Amino acid sequence: MAKHSRKQDPPARTPKPATEPPAGDDEDAAAERAHIESLIASGQAAKLDSHGKLPPGATHEIVETESGEVKVVRRRFSAY
Repeated sequence: MAKHSRKQDPPARTPKPATEPPAGDDEDAAAERAHIESLIASGQAAKLDSHGKLPPGATHEIVETESGEVKVVRRRFSAY
């Protein structure tokens, strides 16, 4: 009887350590800032009111992180 040969797993690849941030990071950050600014300008992003609710028409909540960074979080969808 012939022996069945088993395929061996290829050797694991070790990722090279990053010496510089990936090339798209600055572009991604700029695009994210532009998106947030456009949501705020159009009234689609707002802070919660004193009752913890978004104003009418707002679909995103403006959230400030502990580090002071401004983020938007989708809370609902618009019907139009």
